[in-house]
Amino acid sequence: MISNKYTHLVLFDIDGTLVHCGATPRRVFKQALLDVFGTAGPIDNWIFDGKTDPMIVQELMAAAGVPCSKEMTERALTHYSSVLQAELPKAPDKKIYPGVRELLDELSKSPVLLGLLTGNIKPGARAKLESLDLWKYFSFGAFADDSAVRKELADIAVQRAFELSGQRFTGKQIVIIGDTEHDIKCGRHLGVRAIGVGTGRSSAVQLLEHGADRVFEDFSEHQEVARVILEA
Repeated sequence: MISNKYTHLVLFDIDGTLVHCGATPRRVFKQALLDVFGTAGPIDNWIFDGKTDPMIVQELMAAAGVPCSKEMTERALTHYSSVLQAELPKAPDKKIYPGVRELLDELSKSPVLLGLLTGNIKPGARAKLESLDLWKYFSFGAFADDSAVRKELADIAVQRAFELSGQRFTGKQIVIIGDTEHDIKCGRHLGVRAIGVGTGRSSAVQLLEHGADRVFEDFSEHQEVARVILEA
């Protein structure tokens, strides 16, 4: 009998959960829309949290009354990720949230498969995490290139984990970690554990109200967070 290599599949959101990349991503996103569509719509006050990149493009163009094809959306996002990769390394206001690196180091010592479940397209996700030396922790992910629908990304991430590891992860073996109600909904969609962190727009209390199984203000107590992730 072949024993399973991993005890858990842990899927992390990026923005608001692991990192804050400052003003650069929104500025670059805005310029990409201007270059491709001639307008960025009401982007300055638009909430990006928990949405996929293609969804944000489509919403902004709908608000501006501008036609938005799949091809134009892809062109804008390709332009965005290319510029982001060049500019983020020199951005002065990006940061890793407290305890994140220590938590990832701790989990990397355990029989855990770490992945990403994010609304970023893959090149954008990579640009953000590489700029803070965090990309190396993740062997795979589900990204907005795979689907513009967040809950579909949850299904894709679990299937991709199986393809990578040969293991079928189910139930409490799977942990989704994020800073918005959309991350918690992904957990409910799969019927797995969802852990909220109050480093984004939503507080830990609000995430608990949205149905998170556990919440943390941040990951400063990284050993306790790791214990909770691995407790089931």
